[in-house]
Amino acid sequence: MDADAPTRRKAPVAAPVRWRAAIAVAVVLCAALGGTRGALADDERELQVEAAFLVNFVRYTDWPPARLGPPGAPYVVSVLGSEDEARDVADVASAAGTIDGRRIEVQRVDPDRLSRSAAKVRRLQASHVVFVRADSGVRCATVRSLLGGAPVLTVGDATGCAATGGMFGLVRVDRHLAFEANPDEIHAAGLAVSAKVLKLARIRRSVP
Repeated sequence: MDADAPTRRKAPVAAPVRWRAAIAVAVVLCAALGGTRGALADDERELQVEAAFLVNFVRYTDWPPARLGPPGAPYVVSVLGSEDEARDVADVASAAGTIDGRRIEVQRVDPDRLSRSAAKVRRLQASHVVFVRADSGVRCATVRSLLGGAPVLTVGDATGCAATGGMFGLVRVDRHLAFEANPDEIHAAGLAVSAKVLKLARIRRSVP
């Protein structure tokens, strides 16, 4: 067997929940965390739902074994956005618990002058997931170029992300959040995403 090939992980035995149920659980947990701060603003609530999607993308994605590291090493999610946004994502990730014995570690990467900072680019390349916030001013196509084919799952909430270099795009449909997926970009990075996730996505192909 190829040591660098993705391996399918079994669903956690203690929590055999379906995709939509997993999202609901994460949203409830993050709402409980924010309950002490009073009513949530619409944009904050939306970010928490987006973070719940991120957690489940991690849950249903397989990376090459060499990228995962030793047992118990965390999944690293890099947020290209503000400190508050990264903190909200970290709250949801913490509430969701571990995945296959690995916690989700969230770090913020300052999007300012991203392309000019070798250190920032290396942090992105060493991540498992890069979450590109629309208000960061960074395009998904730019992130794809900076990653250079590294096995990193890219997710963005800007319009058209999944068609311009991103692997998952989070989109608003009426008052709900949905997602788009680009299987070509996912496969090109050496990642494997569960078919049950792709069946729920709007499939997009990269625009030349």
